Amino acid sequence: MPRNKELTRQRLIDAACTLAAEENVSQLSVERIAERAGVSRRTFFLHFPSKDDLLKGLVDSLSPTYLDRYRSWADTAGPGADAEKRIMRIFEEITVASTDRLWRGCNFTRISFELANMPGHPVHDVVARAHFQLESWLKKELTSSGYEDPVGVARQILVMINGLLTVQLITHSPTYGEALMPQVRDLLSRHRPASQERRLSG
Repeated sequence: MPRNKELTRQRLIDAACTLAAEENVSQLSVERIAERAGVSRRTFFLHFPSKDDLLKGLVDSLSPTYLDRYRSWADTAGPGADAEKRIMRIFEEITVASTDRLWRGCNFTRISFELANMPGHPVHDVVARAHFQLESWLKKELTSSGYEDPVGVARQILVMINGLLTVQLITHSPTYGEALMPQVRDLLSRHRPASQERRLSG
């Protein structure tokens, strides 16, 4: 793709990202995105056949940050921390984020939630791939620490993360994260490696 064309395409994606952070995706229009990007409606359609195709490009560009955010939160548990401490840090950070009244979650999560009830939308494949990547990362974390049934536990944690995000986007209350964290700890404790259980009970 020629450099100028690539830059214009990215300007449109950046404009949509900025607008999506301010309002619901359903309120976005081709005209407003083009205006924010400083291009014409015709130029918009030279780069994207429709608004839905632009949203796919936007979510695709946000996918790497979706996983990176959870990895960076897990890393705050410190070097040498096992999977339980690293995963608990994710839930703690999500819970703290909800206390900010201006917090609206990340665009990736919000857009995927808003478009979830639209079968066949091009965004769905991108979102599914990102969830599979998060699940795979969680599985590796659990496997490296010797946890039992890492696939099953990773999937349950993935559902817990997205469920908590959904509720907190609406309520902005930390009480849901505070209520959920003991359940996450219980799930992880039931699948701890036997060697760790012996150390904790010894």
